[in-house]
Amino acid sequence: MKFLRFAAGALAMAALLSPVVSRAADSDSRVAQLVAASGKALGVAKLAPYKTMRINATVSAIGLTGTLTQYVNFSDGRMAETTNLAPLLQSDGFDGQVTWNSDRTHLVWNDGGDSGHASEVNQAYVASLGLWQPNYRGATVTWAGPKTAAGRTYDGLSIQPSSSKVAFEMWFDRTTHLPARCVFPNGFTTATLIFSDYSTAHGVTYARSIHIDSTDGNNSDAKIVAVKLDPPGAEDALTRPKTQPTDFSMQNGKTSTTVPFMLGENHVYLDVMLNGKGPYHFIFDTGGSNVVDPAVAKEIGALSAGLAQGSGVGSQTEGLSFANVSTLQVGDATVKDQLFAVAPTRMGFGVSAGRQVDGLIGWEVLARYITTFDYANLQVTLAMPGAATPPANGHVVPFVFYGTQPQIACTIDAIPAECTIDTGARDTISLMSPFVVAHPEIVPSSMTAVGITGFGFGGAAMGKLGRVKSVGIDDLKLDNLVADYSSQNAGAFAAPFLAANIGGNLLRRFTVTFNYYNGTMTLVPNSDYAQLDTYERSGMFLIKKGNSVLVMDARAGTPAANAGIAKGDAITSVNGVATSTMQLGDVRGLLSQPAGTVVTLGITGKDGTSRTVKLTLADYV
Repeated sequence: MKFLRFAAGALAMAALLSPVVSRAADSDSRVAQLVAASGKALGVAKLAPYKTMRINATVSAIGLTGTLTQYVNFSDGRMAETTNLAPLLQSDGFDGQVTWNSDRTHLVWNDGGDSGHASEVNQAYVASLGLWQPNYRGATVTWAGPKTAAGRTYDGLSIQPSSSKVAFEMWFDRTTHLPARCVFPNGFTTATLIFSDYSTAHGVTYARSIHIDSTDGNNSDAKIVAVKLDPPGAEDALTRPKTQPTDFSMQNGKTSTTVPFMLGENHVYLDVMLNGKGPYHFIFDTGGSNVVDPAVAKEIGALSAGLAQGSGVGSQTEGLSFANVSTLQVGDATVKDQLFAVAPTRMGFGVSAGRQVDGLIGWEVLARYITTFDYANLQVTLAMPGAATPPANGHVVPFVFYGTQPQIACTIDAIPAECTIDTGARDTISLMSPFVVAHPEIVPSSMTAVGITGFGFGGAAMGKLGRVKSVGIDDLKLDNLVADYSSQNAGAFAAPFLAANIGGNLLRRFTVTFNYYNGTMTLVPNSDYAQLDTYERSGMFLIKKGNSVLVMDARAGTPAANAGIAKGDAITSVNGVATSTMQLGDVRGLLSQPAGTVVTLGITGKDGTSRTVKLTLADYV
């Protein structure tokens, strides 16, 4: 699961209040006229003596209700807010330099990804009323023309703050000139804020109701119940807090613990204890967060609440709820009082993994322990901060957080770019669709047809397969790698500003140590480092439901499609052995044997007829 976000989003924008000030001449007089007219309609001149503001609001989102408190500074654009939607509690802000997040355990981190940074900066710009500051506080503001929604036409402005890579739009009522909507596009998700129920107090007009319509399905409503100007404690509230989680430990006086894992199609599977029960079989995913299957949540007595839509590698969203888990234990490492998303991992991940997947762990564990994935020896080591010895002969790679996922500088065919690191991805590297479109020179002349390249939260990931000439990390360069050239316009692989997602089939060539405290990933090559990169050789993407192995995709032009195998067919036997007695990984392994190997498959078609197919495996990538 990639990029799953527990946040309800930008739950409330400020009341759109700010002093009217003089500015430099605008290149388009319509912009200046609209800003002036809206300022007059809002009565912002009354706010000239004030520097800060606090807004208190009630919030309804993701099936939960709660409160939001937001502080803004008019003069420098800082913002901080806390949302309490029990069991969800989070804070976030922009301190003028960095955008930061904090969870309910007081774990604080900066969002260094361009998308997350832009989202927070744009929100802070609206909340602190940058549009009515001198020179729009350095933003680029242009006329966006007439905008239409729900049968009404508005005047639109396009606004891009100086430290944001994403422009947003603000729409104004043509009669009253009051702000009516803000449209925040950010990659594959767009949030539209709709302002209503305007009220006047002390000569100032502000919207008391804000509805957020999000394309990911996580809609919300906020109602402002109080506005306080120059409130006490504003400066402390606007200061980025220090991280201080105290909820993790190591048992038996140890400073580290080492546990075995099973590597299945480049996924790291290990045993986890929850609330003293288990062991449960979890994927350890640097691209994900705590997730537990509903059946497991019931077994451990973790009651769920809320209903949100989570996104992942697929183009769809999936429903999830939230639950508290008292203890999470991996070996001798214990983390207490953790928030888990509750989602059907046994059904979703299990059918594509071919084994029981009780849940996922990721960010919450990685952010607390120094974590080493030793792929050669199939071991994970968790160490307390300060207790781990830096690996010898390692290549130290700095990273920032893309949300909660490591993001590093990389090169793709010598093109400088940014890549995310994902132990939960089976492939070598998946190139983001916007990057592929922007850099046609990296697209190889020989590629496969579009097909399923993976499966996770949000469904199947689609793309073409080809070979990238080189991937550079630090001073390492890996050549002739099999790459997924994503064709998606939604989901994680349609992310802007990123080049690629580096998966387990590349990471398994190393011993990888993550230190989230100092933002470094250390790579030590193992014996697989120079191994020729290969791909499965049938052209099928298989899933397992019950005892049946089903063909979810037979990519055009591959051995399977050429042999007449199609989506919906069931493979009943391989070389005379019934697939009902086999693990899905074993079936896939037989279809990854050397090119030229002939595999005999028993097939039952969608119409119920049976046949035998002799499939000659081939390197089609």
